[in-house]
Amino acid sequence: MVQAGTIVGDVHVQSAGGVPVPRQLPPVPFGFVGRDEQLAALDATVAPGRGLPSMGPSVALVCGTAGVGKTALVLHWAHRVSGEFPDGQLYVDLRGFGPSRRLDAGEVLAGFLRSLGVPTPEVPEDAAERAALYRSLLAGRRVLVVLDNAGAEDQVRPLLPGSSSCSVVITSRRVLSGLVAAEGAMLVRVGLLHPDDALALLRRCVGPRVDEDLVAAAEVCRDCAGLPLALRVAGQVICCRPSMSLAELAADLADRRARLDVLDSEDDPSTSARAVFSWSYEQLNGQAARAFRLLGTYPGHSFDSYTVAALLDVAPREARRVLDTLARAHLVVETARGRFDMHDLLRAYAGEVAEQQESDIERGAVVRRLFDYYLHTADQADRVLTPHRYRVALDCAARPSPDLADYDSALAWLDAERANISAVFQAQDPVLDRRVWQLAYTMRGYYFLTKQWKDWTQTHELALAATQRTGDRYAEAQTRNNLGLALLEQGHWDLAAEHYDRARELFEAVGDIHGVSNALANRATVLHYRGDLEAALRENERALACYEQSGSDRNVAITLRSMALIEIDLGRFDDAVARLERATASFSDLGLQMDRAMALNCLGEAHHRAGNDAAARRAHEQALMVSNDCGSRFEYARAQHGLGRVAKDQGHDAEAFGHWEEALKHYAALGAPEATQLAEDLAALQRTMIPPQRAGTPG
Repeated sequence: MVQAGTIVGDVHVQSAGGVPVPRQLPPVPFGFVGRDEQLAALDATVAPGRGLPSMGPSVALVCGTAGVGKTALVLHWAHRVSGEFPDGQLYVDLRGFGPSRRLDAGEVLAGFLRSLGVPTPEVPEDAAERAALYRSLLAGRRVLVVLDNAGAEDQVRPLLPGSSSCSVVITSRRVLSGLVAAEGAMLVRVGLLHPDDALALLRRCVGPRVDEDLVAAAEVCRDCAGLPLALRVAGQVICCRPSMSLAELAADLADRRARLDVLDSEDDPSTSARAVFSWSYEQLNGQAARAFRLLGTYPGHSFDSYTVAALLDVAPREARRVLDTLARAHLVVETARGRFDMHDLLRAYAGEVAEQQESDIERGAVVRRLFDYYLHTADQADRVLTPHRYRVALDCAARPSPDLADYDSALAWLDAERANISAVFQAQDPVLDRRVWQLAYTMRGYYFLTKQWKDWTQTHELALAATQRTGDRYAEAQTRNNLGLALLEQGHWDLAAEHYDRARELFEAVGDIHGVSNALANRATVLHYRGDLEAALRENERALACYEQSGSDRNVAITLRSMALIEIDLGRFDDAVARLERATASFSDLGLQMDRAMALNCLGEAHHRAGNDAAARRAHEQALMVSNDCGSRFEYARAQHGLGRVAKDQGHDAEAFGHWEEALKHYAALGAPEATQLAEDLAALQRTMIPPQRAGTPG
């Protein structure tokens, strides 16, 4: 029997009642910041006595990826509320992830029992008897139990008290779903730090030097991915090297391949990002481990089950199971329904493991499967968005892809995958050269719709280089035609003209009449922009004749629209309106909604220039509706711009201001050249709307 006033392990026996009160909480890691939402969740969930007598203790399961600060959060909270648990606080690191052997529940119970005053000889040998005695000792007592770094449910279940007077907090890198379902544990997720909190943590580690170079400090926080572990290591690096500036550290971290080396620690593996990540990776099963490695070779960021299916060369259903495993291990995070991501430090570690464990042949095969997936699926999406478009034969193998049967789903897929598709163009694999230009060609319709000029230009420049490596003159001509359009839309007329002229020469050399017609029509647009209107009209007439002869209805309508724009500038408004009405009807029949929106906006401009404001308003209002339905922000802005012009000419300045303000917002978001002039017009309009001051009033 333990006597009052003696010491048992880390426990001082209270002299008043002779009852041992364990105070086992370790100190809070230095520099804890933020986490208000999670702290509030713990306050609401794991309060003493919050559990119901029939349901046992209140339990919280705190989950998050390696190094995200789960233990720091729980210890900060536990120390803050320790006074509400007068009968003690028990703590154990279960070693569920790490280089040391995982603790089993039986040996933890033995330690807890000794801390609760049971002499070593009286600790039962049987694990079940230990658990029963543990529950008996805690019955009716207000004790907080912190089970840190749990690796599995069987480590935890025997350590749960039976009394509702106790509370339990568990931390784990995995979502121990059985505890949520069967034990009623409340799941508290811990994510990466908000940029402001990351900066605050770095400031606590480094001091005022952070505020002397906030730009470099923000770069350090970004390259540490908002991961507290990495930020603390980065702070140690700076503190241990007083002569090193934050800018120098930021430059070291900017090298993605060397980033983990900067954040490494040979002396203490618990503070090494690479080592901490390895403890999570080594517990994965075969297919999940392979998926984690191959995600390190993935050039994009967000991904779904179809992407992972292409990486692994498995069915999407199996890929979904693998993603669930990685998500439960917090090695990927679900950012939206069915879409996942991995922070940059984990991605860098996964890439290292892939280089070590996957052959060059397999890594190359992964990139080709991924490219095939994007090319095949982008083609399916483009056929929905841009029907009746001239198609080129694709070299890709068909891969499982999502159902993109309707316009909205096709556009949503391209929106979600745009950045990833741009990233796969960077693959340096000669085998992909033919597929590179085909993917660029396939994406052109989407780029034209959404006005993603930067992606459009960069992908087509890479595609052009690929066609020149293969010596494919037809592919080069198609790519130059589409690159010229991207440059033309950005106002680079001379560069566009060079590509159009070279495209026409190449099309003529390979005998492609349709391609020659396209080059002529595109060249006509350059002439129009340069002000050579009659020459532009003649070139368009030549192209129109070719399209009509070949039965290319879509190109016929596009050329009619282009000719009408020239005729507007020539003051031939009746001719322009007639062509635009014909083009609009054709686009409607063909189901080409964006082209229809463009033609309606042109029609509104023709009517406005002709002085027919009522017809101009109707055309722009139709364009507004159609562009909104098809997702063209540029044509939506153009319609608002046109409605503002009509309103201003009718003397409705406030209405004009509203339309122009909305137009400018979208122009500016797209980086459209129209934004500059409209901003000036809007400012001038605003000045005229300010009422003049009365004489004698303050200026």
